[in-house]
Amino acid sequence: MTGMNTLSTSWNFSQLLQFFGPKIFFSILCGGIIGLERELKNKPAGIKTNILICVGSALYTSISVLISLSHSERGYYGDPARLAAQIVSGIGFLGGGTIIQARGTVQGLTTAATIWVGAAIGVCVGIGHSDIALFTSVTVVLILVATGIFEDRVLGRALTFACEIVADDPDGVLRSAIHQTMARNELVLDDFDIAEKGAHSLLTMKYRGHRTNHKKFVLELWSTAGIIEVRQV
Repeated sequence: MTGMNTLSTSWNFSQLLQFFGPKIFFSILCGGIIGLERELKNKPAGIKTNILICVGSALYTSISVLISLSHSERGYYGDPARLAAQIVSGIGFLGGGTIIQARGTVQGLTTAATIWVGAAIGVCVGIGHSDIALFTSVTVVLILVATGIFEDRVLGRALTFACEIVADDPDGVLRSAIHQTMARNELVLDDFDIAEKGAHSLLTMKYRGHRTNHKKFVLELWSTAGIIEVRQV
């Protein structure tokens, strides 16, 4: 291959493979590293999504560079950032699709931010800085894992949860049992509301505590006589 100043359309298959092959490989590797962490946490954007985002960003960036240099021998230089810049705005649509808003709670922001960073990593691969891309991918995974551990162990008891309970409780005995279950699991009640739902009672509860204790509490609710349905909100 005679260099980047040679018109890319004159390259043979081996030259194209030599140029694009390493970029595709590293973009698959970097996207897979981040996607694996998201997949293990059952997030909307997993391995396939992050790999495709990283590969697509790398290809768009590489093509943008080739287009800008395609007429360089004639003295005409293009702007390689024009096509690559559209990745930043385009990736916002994918990020917005991972954000779910329900009952005042916004979820998926971390996954959307991960997609955004994954696109930037793909751009790094596309311009030939695979070392920076690989280092950044490992750093992103370490941040996601470390902050998850920190939130669980240090901030875990300050997490706020909410659930709705559909139950048959005409005499109020079940409410007392729920309160005792909450106390056993070291959860602090913040708000409590009761409404009628047909022939049943709808109990809406907001409480604070550790994520593990919250899961145990919900499981105990399902095994409590008189409770028909438990929904986390």
